[in-house]
Amino acid sequence: MKNTDTIIVGAGPAGISLASLLSKENVPYLLLEKSENVASSWRGHYDRLHLHTVNSFSHLPQLPFPNNYPRYVSRDLLVSYFDSYISKFNINPIFKSEVKSISKLDEGWKILTNSEEYISRRVVIATGYNNIPFYPEWESLSNYTGEVVHSRDYKNGIKFKNKNVLVVGAGNTGGEIAIDLHENGAKPSICIRSPLRIVPRDLLGVPMQISAIILNKLPLAIADKISQLLLYLTVPNLKKYGILPPAYGSLRQVKEFQKIPMIDIGTVDLIRKNIVTVYPGIKSFSNLEIEFDDGRKANFDSIILCTGYKTGLVNLFNNSTDFLDQRGYPLKKGEEINNGLYFAGFNNHITGFLHYIGIESERISKDISNKFRNKI
Repeated sequence: MKNTDTIIVGAGPAGISLASLLSKENVPYLLLEKSENVASSWRGHYDRLHLHTVNSFSHLPQLPFPNNYPRYVSRDLLVSYFDSYISKFNINPIFKSEVKSISKLDEGWKILTNSEEYISRRVVIATGYNNIPFYPEWESLSNYTGEVVHSRDYKNGIKFKNKNVLVVGAGNTGGEIAIDLHENGAKPSICIRSPLRIVPRDLLGVPMQISAIILNKLPLAIADKISQLLLYLTVPNLKKYGILPPAYGSLRQVKEFQKIPMIDIGTVDLIRKNIVTVYPGIKSFSNLEIEFDDGRKANFDSIILCTGYKTGLVNLFNNSTDFLDQRGYPLKKGEEINNGLYFAGFNNHITGFLHYIGIESERISKDISNKFRNKI
């Protein structure tokens, strides 16, 4: 059994950010990571992935991106940055250490991993918003004879050349994978099952993230009306393609529903050119044929599920309802929720996921370091 002041679970961006800040404040901690590398999820993402947020607002605390990094950082450069981050701040995660359970003690927490037991005054869960792939349940999916791939396992479109491929889900991942499939010679379609809010990555040369940071300072009702107007003026009407926007703007969508709009980097153009066909929800499967809710039928060689993830947090706690909502997400994020328990990196924020991780990490580390110094 090992004891320390703070255990950080997960060596992704949130976990290593906290590690660097706690080290700066001389707070003893241990960082547990189930994989063999930091930021393992980012390493596994598809090849062409780039951040949709600008480099000046996407770096981790205490270390800006190198000057030669582009405005929108690629996956490979981001992974290289994460590696240099742990080197610079002498962060040494305990790799291959998967947390199996976390239980409350009279003072502190007991963390049981696949190989060790820890006792810690505080624990920060930083396992990531995108942790366990979510697979929709369709009764007749077993009738489908083509290939079904979750976006977690998609690398590039090379093997899909000349194939009809249905992308299910139109978030940022679905939109970009549709582009990648087309560029690699596939014939992509996209299944959009509900109203979709689309925003351009840049507006008149200005990144939309900058606009979001400014609008975020305003009352939500006002900011959302402004965002709706901007998007009405800049995003084409796609009703004839079966795409309708929700009744609210992008700020309300993120803040109230924790759902990021699709940031368009070319998907809309492919739809308008009839290169990417839009379908509604799926009704049934039969061999390679898929029937959709509007009655249309089409054959697809492969399906790529861009249907998101679950946190997997429910499995960590005996009384998870004390800390988690019905979807399995933390009831409080970026602050203490229960006698030394914190959750970091679970907030899909309008100002940018990595940007907000920095804000959360600063807040949590300040709280922990103050309590450590005051022996609380």
